[in-house]
Amino acid sequence: MSSFTIQEQFNNYLDILNKIHIIDHDIDASINEVEINDLAARRTDYKHRLQHVTKSLINSLNEMGKKYPVQNNLANQTTYIYAEGDKLMFEYH
Repeated sequence: MSSFTIQEQFNNYLDILNKIHIIDHDIDASINEVEINDLAARRTDYKHRLQHVTKSLINSLNEMGKKYPVQNNLANQTTYIYAEGDKLMFEYH
């Protein structure tokens, strides 16, 4: 199990997801091929980090075996997260 709380892991998940989203917008707005390649490499790095964070979060949730409420800052509401097999699931309330 991770040394971070589930809320901390979820916050990290959202932060990385947001960074990937911003890079996608930057790529769409770029016209310089070198800049696009640099942004694509950064996006790939963030996607790998996101996979690691997601796996850690799923492992923590599987150990708990239940839905866990987290504050979802992107949705501005409480979201229940849980693991279903190897997938991270969301339930909004």
